[in-house]
Amino acid sequence: MNFLKKLAGIIAFVAALAGAVALTKYYGRPAPVEVVAPAPAPPAPPGDASISESIVFKPQLVTLDFASKKSHTTLALERDHARAAPERVWVWTYFFAADAGGERKYCAGEPVEVRQPFATGNRATVTVDALANSCAAPRDSSATFYARVNVSTESSFAARLSETKISYDVTSASPVVVQGLSRKPREGTK
Repeated sequence: MNFLKKLAGIIAFVAALAGAVALTKYYGRPAPVEVVAPAPAPPAPPGDASISESIVFKPQLVTLDFASKKSHTTLALERDHARAAPERVWVWTYFFAADAGGERKYCAGEPVEVRQPFATGNRATVTVDALANSCAAPRDSSATFYARVNVSTESSFAARLSETKISYDVTSASPVVVQGLSRKPREGTK
């Protein structure tokens, strides 16, 4: 009888082990997932508002004149020759001081419209002048100013960046030539 008890125990153990293995395989299998690929986006027709992506620009010279309260931005524009040339672009430049004592403030004028920038080809160099009334002269005449430029083919509103997109990173900003500041004489020299 001892032998029958041992045999029954071994059979029960093997049955439990086989059941555990079967359950683990069943529940351990990942559920089938149906993958649906999104349809490719159709190409934008010529003259569409998304043409801004086909314009590459690089600021060449940015000046800020505190005496005349104007800014001058010269930039090189290049367009994708495979797309239609935009009839106009808007250029917006904002300025900030690198050593503003921890303050994060910028000043800017309104976006400037440039009509027919690519009338002579796929590349153009343009200079835009804008009022810089909101730019106050710094207390320290040795302050270093930087600028960022944005170009849009959509509208003047689209050229102006939102507050969340304003960046004060000087490593990718353009240095500004400052004009119209009166230099105070140093103490002790007259």
